[in-house]
Amino acid sequence: MLRKLLLLLALLLLVGCSISSSFEETKNVTPPEAPLKVALLLEGKIYDQGWDNQAYVGLKEIERKMNAQIFYMQYVNTEKKQADETKKLAEQGYQLIFGNGRSFETVFNNLAPAYPNTRFVFFNGRAAAANVSAINFTPESMGYFSGVVAGLMTKTHKIGLIPAYSSMYEIEPFIQAAKEQNRANKVIVREVNSWNDGRKAVQIAKRMIDEGVDILVPMGDGFNIDVLMEAHHAKRLAIGYVSDQSFVSKETVVTSILQNVADVYLKVARKYKEGTLPAGCLTFDFKDGGQDLAHFGPMVPPAVQGKVKQKLEEYKTGAFSLPIHTQSIRCQ
Repeated sequence: MLRKLLLLLALLLLVGCSISSSFEETKNVTPPEAPLKVALLLEGKIYDQGWDNQAYVGLKEIERKMNAQIFYMQYVNTEKKQADETKKLAEQGYQLIFGNGRSFETVFNNLAPAYPNTRFVFFNGRAAAANVSAINFTPESMGYFSGVVAGLMTKTHKIGLIPAYSSMYEIEPFIQAAKEQNRANKVIVREVNSWNDGRKAVQIAKRMIDEGVDILVPMGDGFNIDVLMEAHHAKRLAIGYVSDQSFVSKETVVTSILQNVADVYLKVARKYKEGTLPAGCLTFDFKDGGQDLAHFGPMVPPAVQGKVKQKLEEYKTGAFSLPIHTQSIRCQ
């Protein structure tokens, strides 16, 4: 009988120790970290094969590589809608809100002080609050190197530049670079006065082709593909803008000037999570991989490829400086 009691007591002690140990282990377990909440507001659509599509790809990379909780909204293209949706997201606890364009500058700068726990990020402008970051690509260098390529590839010495707006910083360096390649080169510039008006952009392209232009360079968002298609049908050359657009036509697209928007989104999100994302202006360029040239099409002679690559390498290493510096002024 005594032996049975001793065995029972030992068993109870063993169970008690096990429960105590399990309790201590449970008490010391660190709860899982809440996912980073990241939102993206777009002026246009995610499948434009350009600027907004690259932003969406970047957002999905943040979700995949950082296990973030994401949200996006398309066609947030009025100031009232931008303000309303931004407020909702901040009040829902989104920690990082991207506005994919300069149009978000005023709204983000005005709302940011009311939501100090949210970081607001927009593109191509100036940050005016302690929790706002402005990501600026370098349009001057994009314009310059697309101008170098166009100036070397034209045979009629007539180049058609179709920007969204005549105020774009790419235009002046583009013209200068094209003329540096051959003083006989003439650059015809006609603005669309919209980022997305494909119909008007095509009308401009057709008129330019009738005037003898043999290489078209669209600099917009939603209308780039329309212009490249028109160049293809007319058997003219073209240069893509923002993303690699050689898929339109291997015989038409000479190269594309790239903004690695998706990579920048991921870099910014990682810096935010690490606590190293500064407020104010952040600039990306060819020198740090924020911009690049896509591969050359089969129509580009090796000598031309070599000249462009050499010029780009000189720029990256500091041996060559751009003659236009409006970008640095904009970030001050």
